[in-house]
Amino acid sequence: MIAIQTLAATPLQPSRTSVRDAAPRPLRDEKSGQPLPLLPLPSLAQTQDARKAQAKDMAAKKVQAVRERMNALKLMVKIDPRAALKMTAQFAKELRAAVQEFVDAGGRNPTNGEMKMAMRDAEQARDAADFAAQGVPADPGVTPTDETPAPIDAEARRAQATYAAAAGMAQDADGAADRLEAVVGAAFADMGFFEQVKLALGDIKLARDKIRADWAHPKAPSKDDWKAADRELAELERAIDLAPTGMPEPPQTTPATVTI
Repeated sequence: MIAIQTLAATPLQPSRTSVRDAAPRPLRDEKSGQPLPLLPLPSLAQTQDARKAQAKDMAAKKVQAVRERMNALKLMVKIDPRAALKMTAQFAKELRAAVQEFVDAGGRNPTNGEMKMAMRDAEQARDAADFAAQGVPADPGVTPTDETPAPIDAEARRAQATYAAAAGMAQDADGAADRLEAVVGAAFADMGFFEQVKLALGDIKLARDKIRADWAHPKAPSKDDWKAADRELAELERAIDLAPTGMPEPPQTTPATVTI
């Protein structure tokens, strides 16, 4: 018989590592041995902006990929119209998916009227900011230092208060203009995306017209082929038409500078 011995549970020993030793130590430079500066973590708003920008960039790359394959479509129209029509349906499907991804990331398709109003507002805000900056008086410099302590009289205090108020107003006006210009910059980027989609849509329609004109080709598409292609094209046009208009939200990070 094999004897089974029960091992007594070994009590846990208290750790000798202090809290200070357990804390993560700062990274140091390999050559100097000096601690490396800690970089600030991105805020939630910055993280969200980065995700939206990445999603928009991926959608734009998908549209560009479709446009780069248009030469193959043009060649296929002459060789195999039926296969070419199926390519147009596939392209329309890919473009529709890209539009949906772009919209889900906050992308918009502003109208020309909305763009004009936004540009006007941004221009007026920048003029107001420049005017406010010109109205800021010179810093009176009446704050005493440790080397030259001196009492500040009432007149000097008023001058300092006037300067601080004017500088604050100018800073607020400049921030407001920056935000409006960031909106215009984001709107231009969004419009550029939809312009690329519409150019690709135009190429698809042109290819379809050539396929339809060559109805006597031995490899001409059937009615069912046309129905499937028409359905995908209609879905793409619907996605473009239903894309939200209006001005996009400005980035919550450093605003882009736009020349009006």
